[in-house]
Amino acid sequence: MRADNLRQIGPVMALALGWCLWPTAAAAQAYTCPYAGPGERVVGMTTGGHGVAPVPLCVRDDSGDDGGEAPAGPSAPAATHAVIVGHPDAADVWVEGNYTSANNPGDDMALAACNKAMGGGCGIADTWSNSTMTVIRDRNGIFRNGWMGEDGADHRKALADCSAKQLLPCEVFATIKASTSRRSPGASVRKFYVASAWVTGGVEDGYNSRLYVASGYRNLDEATAAAIKACSDATSRTCEANTFTGNGYIQAYRMNGGDDSATAENSPKRAKEAAQANCEKLKATSCELQAVFDSRKSGLFVHEFAKPKAP
Repeated sequence: MRADNLRQIGPVMALALGWCLWPTAAAAQAYTCPYAGPGERVVGMTTGGHGVAPVPLCVRDDSGDDGGEAPAGPSAPAATHAVIVGHPDAADVWVEGNYTSANNPGDDMALAACNKAMGGGCGIADTWSNSTMTVIRDRNGIFRNGWMGEDGADHRKALADCSAKQLLPCEVFATIKASTSRRSPGASVRKFYVASAWVTGGVEDGYNSRLYVASGYRNLDEATAAAIKACSDATSRTCEANTFTGNGYIQAYRMNGGDDSATAENSPKRAKEAAQANCEKLKATSCELQAVFDSRKSGLFVHEFAKPKAP
């Protein structure tokens, strides 16, 4: 549980020293004072005598802003708590928030809403209070979260760790306040997966400059297995997965006229930029962008990086 620490400072009680009640200030406590300061009013003098000089007597003047002790302010507001729930095959998250206690029914409500939409398999990603939570998405459509409290250190670390593992910086998918009452997407947020595979090894192992793509699957394992099977069935060779994404795109590209590759991202634009970033990173002499495959378009596809030349 993350929470902001609240500290309340109570009023300080002051003791009046040597007072005398005067007719003009019968309801106020008078005290000796060398002179009347801000928020004070002289109401008389002590009697003095026996070698002791008279001393002014003062009372608090509450008729205006006297700069003295301020009245007690309102108590600190209660912390606002929230919970975020996710599912590996969901392209969104569930939130129940704006609760004043960490022990609130929001946990069960968010889990129930997620499980109803996804058919089970949901889990609590995090809980937090009095701040915001960011939802970060990587190139494969996988979510992680970062807390924005305490100057956002947790958010920055989560974003940096995510971005370090891919060609483009990860995206901030959503920023959610703890005061958010509810975020409850429906079953339409279930992801469509696309995965690709190719022959394991180089030309000597039977690599044929082809990418086998399985798209439109609701389950990542099924999409990956379908792509590998399509490759093995077509080549009678051992094949391996190349890349994948949920609710995203696969960009096929070729560097240096013969180095085949493919990358995944969350949009066609980002997929293109990721391919170009890798070409630049590897100092490729050429960078040829080829086919793009949408995870939402169902089917088995074969992409040929280099078509054979005519005899």
